[in-house]
Amino acid sequence: MDAAFETDGLEALILDVPEAHIRLQPHDEADRVQVQAAVPGVDPDVAEGLSDRKRISTHRSGDRLRVFGRRLSEGTVDWRWRHDRPTSICLDVYLPAGMRVAAQAAGGTVEASDLPGPLDLTVPGGSVHATGLSGALQVQGSGGDVSIQDSTDLALTLEWAAGAVTLTRLRQSSITLRAQSCPTTVRDLGGSTDLSVHGAALTLQHVTGSCEAHVRGSPLTYHGAPTQDTTLRTVGGPLQTHLPPDHPAALTLTGSHVTLDDAFSFEGTRTARRVEGQLNGGGASFEGRAVQGTVQCRTLAGT
Repeated sequence: MDAAFETDGLEALILDVPEAHIRLQPHDEADRVQVQAAVPGVDPDVAEGLSDRKRISTHRSGDRLRVFGRRLSEGTVDWRWRHDRPTSICLDVYLPAGMRVAAQAAGGTVEASDLPGPLDLTVPGGSVHATGLSGALQVQGSGGDVSIQDSTDLALTLEWAAGAVTLTRLRQSSITLRAQSCPTTVRDLGGSTDLSVHGAALTLQHVTGSCEAHVRGSPLTYHGAPTQDTTLRTVGGPLQTHLPPDHPAALTLTGSHVTLDDAFSFEGTRTARRVEGQLNGGGASFEGRAVQGTVQCRTLAGT
């Protein structure tokens, strides 16, 4: 398939192709959407056969363009096909700036690059990888990895289960994350964050905007020099924070046992379970709480 569509009157692209590798990328023509389907590394007749079995087709209705297909069945005929032929089709989708996209790829992968959005990606049993995005991005899914990086002015809402999540170098962005059994790393983020992770570790590195992070049943680790209010909470897991030795903060730490590095200049109250006062003269609020867990505040290595 290699189909092109004029964008006159077209506002949204709807993709629903199970077990597909979908790549969303900008078009060099502002008035055109192009969809190319291929099965790399196979003969043309095999690729055409898979496309026919998955019933890949397009349909335009009003202001929406739909690209859809089906999952191969578990029946005998499709099972034989699965046994000795490829089952995943690659869709390269080229978009003009600002085109709204809703993509579903159960059991597949969605990649998006250099687009301003808005994008709505749903990938149960698959993976999502994105770079160079801006605008609104909604992601839902499970099973595979999520990586989103090198983006500016991104408004990300992410709901994921049972796969690793990595968010890196997101500038001037707002992030809302709800993750279940997902080891999560958030690194080099400038903007607001609202993070909730259940059943897996959360690691924050150099998150400079306002931050609220909650972890249940696993460790939460923080490295950085926060410039805005930061709240870190764990239930049933330890909280470890690492700050520069001269970093100013209005500090509150509570847990089953609390440790504050003596290298910090601190004025306030200290007990075995609570530390509250001014760190290096005071600054933005930095609150850490561990319910049924320990809290450590250490000097950041290399500073």
